[in-house]
Amino acid sequence: MLDDEAFFEDLFTLLLVVAPVAIYFTLWRIFVTNKVGPRGGIMVLGLDDTASVYSEPRRPIGSVYVPLIYCLASLITFLIGVATQSAVDFLRGELSGI
Repeated sequence: MLDDEAFFEDLFTLLLVVAPVAIYFTLWRIFVTNKVGPRGGIMVLGLDDTASVYSEPRRPIGSVYVPLIYCLASLITFLIGVATQSAVDFLRGELSGI
């Protein structure tokens, strides 16, 4: 059988190695590589002073109708779910008498 104490000791040792690297990598991605060059779409690592010149990534401009389409799709999905539940309840009531 497995030795539970040995497993947790090995897991803790692995976490001691992996966790700092994962935190460092995440912070690196957020604070350093999250810049776009002025020529558009060029990612800069930010290892030198010129990296501070580049602008932050811009939010893509979407259509005005996208939120409306999301709301309509949500409403239609909800109504289909309500209609389906009503149909299932009706059929259960009808079939239970058979």
